Amino acid sequence: SLVNTAAAYRRDYRLNQFPVRLLQLASFSFDVFVGDIARTLYNGGTMVICPKDDRIDPSRLYGWIHDYQITVFESTPALIVPFMQHVYEQGLDMSSLELMITSSDSCSVTDYRVLQERFGADIRIMNSYGVTEAAIDSSFYDEELL
Repeated sequence: SLVNTAAAYRRDYRLNQFPVRLLQLASFSFDVFVGDIARTLYNGGTMVICPKDDRIDPSRLYGWIHDYQITVFESTPALIVPFMQHVYEQGLDMSSLELMITSSDSCSVTDYRVLQERFGADIRIMNSYGVTEAAIDSSFYDEELL
């Protein structure tokens, strides 16, 4: 099941089209951590583990993304939306980022639209969701595919 999930991530997230450098934010006891491993190691990528305290400080979080040239960034809308607001207001360089995934909670249409309007031309933005029992993620929304 995990191999099938990892292969689906490679195919549907197009992880074979760029070097995977994932900023790892989820607790190791959370199913998203297993997804991070599948997205990274199955694709020969690098997982950069962000310290817990740096996750909630937008300046320090940005430092991790910028300094390590992160290409895959996944977190909850509760973290991503305010962080990307900070990025937008400060005019920060996010050119390394290829894929941003809002997950583990519902992302409002309004928040998703704002992310798409501000960053969608340069960053592929997806929303994924699933329950642990359904092999980490069971659905995703990608406006690029419409």
